[in-house]
Amino acid sequence: MLGDGTRLHTVLLLPEGEGPWPALLLRHPYDVAGDEVAGMVDVARLTAAGYLVALQDVRGRFGSDGAFDPCAQESVDGAEAVAWLAARAECTGDVGMWGGSYASDTQYAALLGGAEVKAVAPAISPALSAFDGFRFRGGVPEIGSTLAWTHYAIAPHEIARVADADRRAARQERWEATERAIADGSAYRAGALSERPDVEPVVAWGLDRLRAPLDAAIQRVGKIGDRIGAVAVPALVIGGWFDVFLGSTLGLHRRLAEAARTTGSSAPRLIIGPWSHASMGSEIAGVDFGPTAAADHLWGDGDLTTQHLRWFDGALRGAPLPDAPVRVFVMGANRWLALEEFPPPSARTVELLLGADGAISTTPAAGDRTLVSDPHDPVPTQGGAVLLFGGFDAGPADQRVIEARSDVMSWRTEPLTADVTVVGAVRAVVHLSTTGTDADVVVRLSDEHPDGTVRVIADGVQRGSARGVDSVTGRGERRPLTPGRDEEFEVDLWATAHTFARGHRLRVDIAPSSSPRWEVGTNSCGPTGEPGEPQVATWTIRHGEAHPTRLIVQTVEL
Repeated sequence: MLGDGTRLHTVLLLPEGEGPWPALLLRHPYDVAGDEVAGMVDVARLTAAGYLVALQDVRGRFGSDGAFDPCAQESVDGAEAVAWLAARAECTGDVGMWGGSYASDTQYAALLGGAEVKAVAPAISPALSAFDGFRFRGGVPEIGSTLAWTHYAIAPHEIARVADADRRAARQERWEATERAIADGSAYRAGALSERPDVEPVVAWGLDRLRAPLDAAIQRVGKIGDRIGAVAVPALVIGGWFDVFLGSTLGLHRRLAEAARTTGSSAPRLIIGPWSHASMGSEIAGVDFGPTAAADHLWGDGDLTTQHLRWFDGALRGAPLPDAPVRVFVMGANRWLALEEFPPPSARTVELLLGADGAISTTPAAGDRTLVSDPHDPVPTQGGAVLLFGGFDAGPADQRVIEARSDVMSWRTEPLTADVTVVGAVRAVVHLSTTGTDADVVVRLSDEHPDGTVRVIADGVQRGSARGVDSVTGRGERRPLTPGRDEEFEVDLWATAHTFARGHRLRVDIAPSSSPRWEVGTNSCGPTGEPGEPQVATWTIRHGEAHPTRLIVQTVEL
C-alpha cells in the first residue's frame, strides 16, 4: 500500500531456500501477469538464480487501485515501491529494476523520486526526453506513435475499468469513433491537431501534449532531461536499430557514459540489435539477419535473460562483468561487434555530397532540384524506426513504392567496389529554400541492392521553425522561415551499424512528410512557431560548393 492508501497489485516470486535475497523489480501498465510466463526476461530463471522478483501493475492499471496518470505518478509511486521492497524481510535491501518502454521510464522516475535503486536495465527507452522520438522528433509531433499507444495500448483497459454500463458504453463509442478516424486517415491528416474531437481521456491526454509548447513543464514530467546526475547508477541499456526510441536510448547511454568518466564510476553497458519496439527476433520487414540476431541467441552466448543475470550478478553481487561494455549488431554483415564505446573512437567521419544530378560523390554537380510539398497528399510512412498501427510496420522496408512519387527526391552512389561499413552517428545537412514559412525535412538513408530493392536503414526529420530547439530540454526559440531565403537544415538520423555490400549503393531520399508517423507539416508558421493553415509550397534544394547538401556518416573497417 502506498502512502496515500492506494493498493498496488504486486506479484512476489521467491527463490527456493533461505533468504534474504537481492530483489529485482518490474513496474509497468500492461498487466504484469503476462510477465510470469512470457516477458522480455524469464522471471523463473531470475528466481532460480537467487533473486527475489517483484512484478507490479502501476497505479490505475489492471490489478492496482487508483487512477492512471501516465508518467506523472511514477516518481513518487516508484520510490515508495522500491522502499517497500527493500524493507521486506525477504530482501537484502539491494534492489535493481528492469524492463522496456514504459517499464524503463518507471526505473528512472523512481530514481528521480529519490529511490535507492542499485542498478537498472532499461530497454527501448524513452526515459531521457520527450523531444527525441517519444513525443516529438526534430520539433515535429510524433502523432502516429501517440495514437498507437494511447488508443490501442492504454484506452481499452481504461474503458473496461468503468463500472457503470452506460458510461462504459459511451466511452466505447468514443474509442470506435477514433478507430474510424485512424482507419480513414482523418486522425492524422494535415491540421488534425488543431481540431479537438471527442476522444477517450487518455487519447486526449496524448494529443494535448503534442499541442503544448515544447518548453512547457508537462513535457518534462517523468523525463530525465538535464538531470542525468540524479540517475547515474549502473545501467545495462538495450535498444534496437528500428525502435522508435533509439535516439533516446543512445542519448541516455552516451550521457551515462560521460557521467561515469567524470566520476570514475562503472561505465554503462549497451546492447543494440536489429530490433523494433515490438520485436526482438531475427527477422523484420522480410529481412532475416540470422539466428544470432535474435534476443534468444545473442552472439551465440546466451539470451537476453542470460545478459540480465550477468549484469545484475555483477552490479548487485560483485561478480565479474563481460569484457566488452558495448555490443552492436552490424546489419548487412549480420554479426555482432564488441566495442569499448559507441561510436568506436576508430570510426572515420565521411561526408557524402549530394549533387544536382542525383549522384552522391566527392565532387557533386552544382545546381538546384525542386519538389512540391502538398500537405493534403503526404508521403506515406514505409518502415523505419516506427511504432504505429495497421500495416505501418517497423524495419528495413522496401522504399520503391514511395520513391516513385514526385515529392520524394533521391540520390545514390555508384555501385560500391568494396564493402562499406557504417557504425555510428548519421546526420544530413540540407540546403533549401521554400515558398512557405515552414518546412519538415525528412531524410532517409537506404541500402539499394543490385536487384533494385531499396531497404531503409536510418531516417530522421527536422521542422524548420524548430531548428533552435534543444532535443533534450525542449528549450529554444521557434520562428518561421522567410520565403525564398536559403536555409540550412541539420537532420539527425540517429545512428546505425550496417555494411553496404560490394555492388550495392548508398541511397538518400528527401521528402516533406512521413505520415502517419509524424504530423503532416502545413508549410506555414506563425510568429512564435505555431502551425498555420495547410498550404502547398515549392522547395528548391541546393547543391555544390556554396550549398553543400550532404550526408555525414561514420565508417569502420571490419
